[in-house]
Amino acid sequence: MPYVPSKKTDGKSVDREVLDKAVELLAIDTAEKVRSNLFLIKEYECIFMKIAEVLKKLVEGKVAVGDSATSNLAISIYKVAEPYNYEGAYLGELNYAITRFIQRVPQIMVRVDKWKDEFRYWLYAATVEALTCTAYDTRGLCIGVSGVFEDIKDEYKRRVNPAYEAAQILKSGDCYDTPYYTRLVEVVDEDGNLVGHQEVMLKRSEATLKQDLLDGRFVLKRKPQKIAGGGE
Repeated sequence: MPYVPSKKTDGKSVDREVLDKAVELLAIDTAEKVRSNLFLIKEYECIFMKIAEVLKKLVEGKVAVGDSATSNLAISIYKVAEPYNYEGAYLGELNYAITRFIQRVPQIMVRVDKWKDEFRYWLYAATVEALTCTAYDTRGLCIGVSGVFEDIKDEYKRRVNPAYEAAQILKSGDCYDTPYYTRLVEVVDEDGNLVGHQEVMLKRSEATLKQDLLDGRFVLKRKPQKIAGGGE
């Protein structure tokens, strides 16, 4: 995710607040339109392309009309970036907005009882298809958005899918028996409570081939407590 400031940054930045409001309206609107699981692909593609096209107009100095939640988000992205006064500043804001959008739609779908889960493999694959197609179709715009959609796809894979895969491996077993693979190991706190899991890179061996979870644990040590005067 790119650097997009918030009040946490300096106590006053509202970039995320402005974008979050526009994202929320678009996510609610999208959730109302989704009729079936895979319909999401086409809906996402239409939204992503519209945002890219509106940004193209704004970059060229043309007037863009906020006639929908989609175009309003694109305009918000561009306006939030304008004060930074450098070429391409809107690209970071675009990355943040779409990253939040693809999370908010599933959350809303669950909230309104259209879906049971916020994340399933079909949803991951559908979202990636929409992002991939948009990255390909916006190459000719030459304003950087193609790279942003590609980057969002890559980060979605890195940040979300591995944790889901780990949960499924622990539930149903691994499926890799290649010469090199990864296996999971528990990460616990100093009291032995499970914090999460980490992947370990291995060369295939009889010792680990049939293991979904390695023997042993990584211990996550607590940070030393700071005391008055700057000591520990």
